[in-house]
Amino acid sequence: MSHPVSSARLLVPILLGPVLLGLAACSRTDDRAREPATASSPAASAPQDAAPAAGGPTTLKPGLWKTVTQTPAGPEDSTQCVGEGFDPGAEAARKVSPCGNPTVTRTADGFRLEHACQKDHIDYRLTGRVSGDFITTADTDLELVVSAFGRKQTLRMKASSTYQGPCEPGAPIAGKTAGKPPVS
Repeated sequence: MSHPVSSARLLVPILLGPVLLGLAACSRTDDRAREPATASSPAASAPQDAAPAAGGPTTLKPGLWKTVTQTPAGPEDSTQCVGEGFDPGAEAARKVSPCGNPTVTRTADGFRLEHACQKDHIDYRLTGRVSGDFITTADTDLELVVSAFGRKQTLRMKASSTYQGPCEPGAPIAGKTAGKPPVS
């Protein structure tokens, strides 16, 4: 019979792998403009792909993203098509977190994540930051501390996501269900 701490030690890297890409695209709605831009305002004339230091995009540009995740088990590559308006960070956090969602705080170059909770006598503490322009790159740096039965395990994970271009026609897009069967 396996020890609960050993099981948690093995499951945490497996479960957090998908969240790294997701957290790179987590968004908040309270940092958006309250009033629409007018034709003469600077916001209206700025290119949509511009990412100013404190107010640029917080979701990934729609398209194909490649993520290289550095985990305790070594580097792992993954690709994912991201659609317009989809918040994979929130989706992944809902799937992975055993007890709630992280607090997301906007920073000048991205956002900070914090979460602490307890479930089944196991304490979880997640901290990290996500930075980048969210148009061509996003970098994630997370630390998860799992404490149970008098033992503590710290896992540090880093990921770099880069925009690869538009998704292939008919490719599955994160957050969307297939509407039609593929054309043969």
